[in-house]
Amino acid sequence: MSTRFEIIKNGERVCIAGIDGDGLLSVMLTYLKHPGKELTHELQIGGLGKFNGSQERNHHADWLTPQITTGDEIIIRILPAGKYDEPFGKAQNSQAVIDDPEFGQMKYNIGAWDADIKFDSTPIKTAHIHIQADESGPSNKQRSLINELRNRHIQIWPEIISSLVKCHPEIKTVEEFSARVHPNVGINIYDESNRVELTYSITGDPELRGYFVILRDWSIAEVFMAE
Repeated sequence: MSTRFEIIKNGERVCIAGIDGDGLLSVMLTYLKHPGKELTHELQIGGLGKFNGSQERNHHADWLTPQITTGDEIIIRILPAGKYDEPFGKAQNSQAVIDDPEFGQMKYNIGAWDADIKFDSTPIKTAHIHIQADESGPSNKQRSLINELRNRHIQIWPEIISSLVKCHPEIKTVEEFSARVHPNVGINIYDESNRVELTYSITGDPELRGYFVILRDWSIAEVFMAE
């Protein structure tokens, strides 16, 4: 048995989370605010390990959490080994590595594939792709989106960088942003729609800020900065 976390919201117990033996147990409180949208707070309780001795393999697990907002008090108590609440959901920690004919080495872990690919679109040279798909691999449509983006990026880059400059608190010109943008872009595809999420960064930024561009049908739908 391992440690346990007791999570309390406004004086009422949410749950006692725990794992058996080696693993990871975490409680995360996040805040998110996009331009023009309401702020959100979220409480996440999860773990990676064996639960209640019933599985031979490690699993990712989550516990149900309530909605939280400004003014709520969240208390986390660290408890010794003992009984804990059954997780709400568990998924096997399955991992695989394949040599894909299009994207090279791809790694799979819990519903998504990751790879580093060449992306020749000045000033971007490489990309890290994250594609939500099952163990059979990315779909033909998802592959087509990545390949089409390779061709379209240079065409829509002037519009993208003009939008990114407006998000940066210090950089004021397109020329400076283009000179400082990191030559690697993150590309996230979460479903079968024509939605693509791009993540850019600035070299030498001590705050490691990310700049996100959401494309829908190859038009910019949303641009925002996240710290």
